[in-house]
Amino acid sequence: MVERGGGGPMPVKAGERLDPEATKARILKAAADVFGRRGIHAAGINEVVEAAGASKLTIYKNFGSKEGLVEAVLTDRTQRVRAWHHQAVEQAGGNARERILVVFDLVASWYAEAGFRGCAMMNAATEDRGQEGAPRRLAQDHLAFYRSLFERLLSEAGARDPKASARQLVVVLEGATLISAVDQDPGLGAEARVIVETLLDAAF
Repeated sequence: MVERGGGGPMPVKAGERLDPEATKARILKAAADVFGRRGIHAAGINEVVEAAGASKLTIYKNFGSKEGLVEAVLTDRTQRVRAWHHQAVEQAGGNARERILVVFDLVASWYAEAGFRGCAMMNAATEDRGQEGAPRRLAQDHLAFYRSLFERLLSEAGARDPKASARQLVVVLEGATLISAVDQDPGLGAEARVIVETLLDAAF
């Protein structure tokens, strides 16, 4: 999910009151962009300082370290992704099958957004080469979220083996996301949907 919004950092002007939450949000947004463009390990904290219009001291005061900032960025992103999907599924109505397809329609629109670079959680875990730490843990949580969402919807629809079918749907989702990001091909969303429809036909 790519966050939209133009303009650069907006440091507090002289005489204005500090808003700690707004400052923290600005740093998270800037760091997400820097890490997404440059990679977590390649990007230095000074790049985040410049992009956020915040001092290094402020960043360390809020997040403790670069690792703490990385964890905060990924946690913020995964919370946004979950809210994004829950809202879309709940608003979709219809039967469980249609609500599963809504998830894939949603990610297809995400693939087409300017600046799409794939899944931040999976990118971070891959960049960390699967080592133990926040990126891997949050990526595992991210996958578990999708498996749980799909399993719930499949169970509601009466699938024969909701758990196995949910795992297959996650493989399609994450595979399509990765390939779309690598090939810069938003058409992968439509292809993934066709595969999902075939899997759903076989699931009941």
